[in-house]
Amino acid sequence: MNTRTITFVVGAVALATAMTASAQVIIRGTESSDKTEATSATTIDTPDREIVPIIKDVKDTKVNGTTEKSESVVRTRLNDGTYAETQRSTTIKKDLSPNSAVSSTDVVEKDRQGQAHVSSHSDETVNKSAGGEITQSKVYTRTSDGHLVLDHVVDADTVKGSGGVANTTRVEKTADVNGNLSLKKQVEETAVDRGPNEKVVTAKTRTVDHLTGELAVTSEETSSTTTKGNTKQTESVVHVPGRLGAEEQSRSTTTETTGPDGSVRRETIEQGRSLYSEKSGNQQMEPLVAQRKVVEQEVRKPDGTTVVERQVFHRDVNGDWTPETFSTKGADQQN
Repeated sequence: MNTRTITFVVGAVALATAMTASAQVIIRGTESSDKTEATSATTIDTPDREIVPIIKDVKDTKVNGTTEKSESVVRTRLNDGTYAETQRSTTIKKDLSPNSAVSSTDVVEKDRQGQAHVSSHSDETVNKSAGGEITQSKVYTRTSDGHLVLDHVVDADTVKGSGGVANTTRVEKTADVNGNLSLKKQVEETAVDRGPNEKVVTAKTRTVDHLTGELAVTSEETSSTTTKGNTKQTESVVHVPGRLGAEEQSRSTTTETTGPDGSVRRETIEQGRSLYSEKSGNQQMEPLVAQRKVVEQEVRKPDGTTVVERQVFHRDVNGDWTPETFSTKGADQQN
């Protein structure tokens, strides 16, 4: 099997140990030429050690002309350095017709004694037409007594209009202990193509008010994506109901630039409310401030290797971008 090596370098972070040291979380993988098999390994690399805590294998199989099988296996590193299968997910998808398909997914987990049990099961149906698409998914979860019971159902209906407009209504219902469904939330989404280089998606979320039992708008998100040359920018804004009407709660901007050699740089800046009020005395009256930045750099090497470096920063009290950190002090003390 011809394989193509893919290396993902995810972030350089500082370890808050007794002596501060840098570390990298690296995901390395191989993918078959027909993209039906892939293996990835997560590596935590510090100056004095290299640990691979998780390995994941994925395999897609064409059972016959109408049925496909996708299987992923997660193996976790044990204290003695060996690996044991801890989770297996299997999805079977069957095409009933060119416009209709059904699929089912089972997630099986193994406990410390090696005993396997199905932790969740889901069924999905998809029916397409010239005017849109109707989907339904049912999710079953495992109870403490080991039985699978209905957890929630999601129905989605997409209607295509003229001028590149698509309206989708997504309804989620949850089941009680008796299996009776009750409405949890409803999302109304409108996607509009404004020419070949711009798309705007507006999603309004309504949830059930427990006092009145009726649906009420809890958030509205607008996402706009524009493409100019080799740069694509996506800006998302979330509004929530407030005392003075709709109030802007958060905002994120992602700028993606593709270089002549195929390399990609992606920067996302997330804005939110400050944890304290500086001027007005009212947090909701304060302007949004940048709080988190994610920078990803994807480089394609001549040998076919793809390297992605991902760094996460947060704004400190001085307004400077500081890399996010984690601590291994507890783990070092145990070792």
